[in-house]
Amino acid sequence: MAERLRVRTYNVRFGDAILVTIPEDGKRRHLLIDVGNVLNKEGGDDTVFKPVIEDVLKELDGQPLDLYVMTHEHLDHVQGLYYAASKIFPEGELKKRLKVQYAWLTASAAPDYYERFGNAKKKKNLYFKAYDGIARQMAALPAARAEAFAALMANNNPSATGQCVEFLRGLAPPNRTHYVFRGFDTKGKHSFKHAKFEIWAPEEDASDYYRSLLPMALDGAGPAGAAAVEPSNPPAGVDAGAFHDLVQARANGFVDSILAIDKAANNTSIVFALKWKKWTLLFAGDAELGSWKMMHEKGVLEPVDFLKVSHHGSHNGTPSEETLDQFMPRDAKAKQRKAVISTWDKTYSGIPHSPTNNKLGCRCKLSSILDNRQVRYIDTVFEA
Repeated sequence: MAERLRVRTYNVRFGDAILVTIPEDGKRRHLLIDVGNVLNKEGGDDTVFKPVIEDVLKELDGQPLDLYVMTHEHLDHVQGLYYAASKIFPEGELKKRLKVQYAWLTASAAPDYYERFGNAKKKKNLYFKAYDGIARQMAALPAARAEAFAALMANNNPSATGQCVEFLRGLAPPNRTHYVFRGFDTKGKHSFKHAKFEIWAPEEDASDYYRSLLPMALDGAGPAGAAAVEPSNPPAGVDAGAFHDLVQARANGFVDSILAIDKAANNTSIVFALKWKKWTLLFAGDAELGSWKMMHEKGVLEPVDFLKVSHHGSHNGTPSEETLDQFMPRDAKAKQRKAVISTWDKTYSGIPHSPTNNKLGCRCKLSSILDNRQVRYIDTVFEA
């Protein structure tokens, strides 16, 4: 029987949880990526974590988890293991049963990162201040009207995310916990013998991903020097109060600022290529256009056979046609390529994004959790 590598993409609603099983010398080695979902009534459901963790432990069958990868610091990628460790298992039990040998976390998650990168620290502090200001304004809105912002705000909450990341830092022994970035030398940083890894993103200096924030009027008066917002009528079928709040929020810089905060974290995603036998598999975290542009400029992109679609199938998680041609070209192999989207609807505006799915669908066989909402996972298999 031929050796088979398997990518198991779990249904965690709006989030990521991926188990890669790799055969080596008659044994099976395992790589677990992320585990989380967004705190939202549609995309978030903590009950999904118990069957996911139970399946991971069943697949491990008492053997250690060879490598855990935390792509970036967003709750829809980091909160699952922390939740399971604190709510499902007795204290210390999950870590004991996983027996994680190595862990990779995105570079900016290192405890001393912002002491070493002063420019990133300055920009991060501005983002924290902006987040606090937006949170105060959202708290003043009626709950129904603040709903449009709820998922974004929860996903970027630095306090909640910090607890989860702290837990993940302790999964593997300290000398086997690494904070990785493009060009990071993976040799000796994992226990796989035949599989090879290349880190394509992020850049080590996260300040590359911080955009300038618009001035915000946290007292509701609008940005400094901005003209008053002219009243307008909402589109047909749109709640007038919610429409007014959205117009005012954009005038105050809230929408652009929370999106900038979200993009910065997404663009710090670890993007890595796993090479096994004749196959190359790309796991893109939530990399957005800024990260793809950087990868394009650094010349790291090459054709792949599998893609974990970035950012749950959003329009800003898949790059331009020119960049896409570099790793998923339209050629004779297109029908053999595979891609999977881990996503849920009614969570983030515009996700999943049909034009993006169509753009990918002509370059590969595209599968989505939404193809069958009841499925526990999607298995994608590659034979030696």
